[in-house]
Amino acid sequence: MFHPDRSDRPGPSGEAGAGEPAGGAPLEPAELRAWKGFLAASHLLEQEIERQLKTDGELSHADFEILVTLRGADERRLRMTELARRAMVSKSRLTYQVTQLEQRGLVRRSPCPTDRRAVWAQLTAEGEDRLARVRPGHRRLVRRHLINALSAEELDVLGTALSRVADNLRAGGG
Repeated sequence: MFHPDRSDRPGPSGEAGAGEPAGGAPLEPAELRAWKGFLAASHLLEQEIERQLKTDGELSHADFEILVTLRGADERRLRMTELARRAMVSKSRLTYQVTQLEQRGLVRRSPCPTDRRAVWAQLTAEGEDRLARVRPGHRRLVRRHLINALSAEELDVLGTALSRVADNLRAGGG
């Protein structure tokens, strides 16, 4: 366990002094409280989102994120590799998800005419309709369980902090 006045205390980046693995020391009470609070809130919110999307549109949260990502793209389509990057899922997981969505008529895959290796995923009209059906409930849920639970200042701090964490993870900062 590290002690606040010891030289092997990890710095802000999680780096430790001699003999201590980076970030391997027990979390301080404030760190543990933040971590446990984040885990509880994210798990509970994810459960509520899954329940709402299943009830309103027979979608999983992963399905929803793929459809929303496609809806925001030019011509409502993306190459599969770009869709995986934007939706933040592995290529293999995306292939499975898109196959499921395609079987339900929500997404259509087509070959890229300029690159034989590439495949497009495109949102169908039925996919657009399904999104329109679930989005109002999704927005209400996010507002009720996250937005309305925090002050404007807390939302700003949360957005800044979580964006920094996401940027660090995207950059490979472990």
